[in-house]
Amino acid sequence: MSVYQAVPAVRIEDFAPEVVCEVYELGSHRRTAAAASDLTNRQVLIGRLMATGAKDAAIARQLGLSLRTVRAEISALIAGLGARSRFQAGCLLVRRFG
Repeated sequence: MSVYQAVPAVRIEDFAPEVVCEVYELGSHRRTAAAASDLTNRQVLIGRLMATGAKDAAIARQLGLSLRTVRAEISALIAGLGARSRFQAGCLLVRRFG
């Protein structure tokens, strides 16, 4: 009998987003983050939409912004949070702002 047959399949959907973020944080080292007050309201709003899984184009349409503006704000948000990826930025935003 193989060990793979004895262990049930685990899906990422089986875990709460907070747990997924914790596991991701264990494997990555974050750069020094800026203070939360250094983030603009627009960056936080875009980050919250981004954390729900919305694509850049959908965020741009919803907020009435250009795609280029949304992508620039996402880049600034990632840098401002000290994150190394879009996913990590979403996790950090959820932790800071709920």
